[in-house]
Amino acid sequence: MTEGFTEATLTPFICDNLELPSILEDLATVGATSVKLLTEEFRLDLRKTAVGYSYQPQQEVVGRSNRLVYQQVSSLDYFSEETPFSQLRRAFQALLEQRLAEVVPYPFATSLHFNAMVLQKYEKGALGITPHLDGKRYINLVCIFVLEGEGKFYVCDNRAGDNPREIDATPGKVVFMRAPGFRGK
Repeated sequence: MTEGFTEATLTPFICDNLELPSILEDLATVGATSVKLLTEEFRLDLRKTAVGYSYQPQQEVVGRSNRLVYQQVSSLDYFSEETPFSQLRRAFQALLEQRLAEVVPYPFATSLHFNAMVLQKYEKGALGITPHLDGKRYINLVCIFVLEGEGKFYVCDNRAGDNPREIDATPGKVVFMRAPGFRGK
């Protein structure tokens, strides 16, 4: 991102696209949805910053027995508070809190708090990640900001990949996925 970036100097979101009632309905019925939320300028600034980071390749097979997950991805999960990605998290948290204040009943078991952030990099032609359940530390809502690429993203009924539903994961979109704690479940 440009040096001297502040949340006040760059508009990160296309707020008109954040139709929370529709998003919550899709989370309840499909399990996930996406909306174009990042402005093009902000997406490109995030992408430029991401290119400069060093990523750690992740284990290609994780889990045990019938819970094996295959993945080809590198990631980074530490961000100082000054990074554009930490700024993104704060701005997104504030935006959602503002919008959720208008929702009755509140859709989550606890207050929304983004407690983890991971930047993932997939090489061209990589497998990605096979069907899996996210870890127990992810509660209420999981959000994925797509900065670039042409990968496919699906939600399924189970780890076997039954009933796959494709979610639009084109650059500039944020993918919303329900997690334990959504609507009391």
